[in-house]
Amino acid sequence: MMFAAPVDFEPGMWFRTHKDGAPLQWRGVEPVVSRFAGKQRVRVLVGTGGVDFVCDSDQRFQIIDWSGGK
Repeated sequence: MMFAAPVDFEPGMWFRTHKDGAPLQWRGVEPVVSRFAGKQRVRVLVGTGGVDFVCDSDQRFQIIDWSGGK
């Protein structure tokens, strides 16, 4: 099993936010200003069928081999 932070993903990579979660395709990240000193947050942009979300920039997610069911 491989894990990576969203800032380390490459275009088109597939990942899960939690065990047995739906496959999500990474589209990019945007910086987010945190209210807490020292926190580096990003908005993770996901492809069709997913919802963009905010997390710590160093949070790690499971990378999966997924071709969108093809």
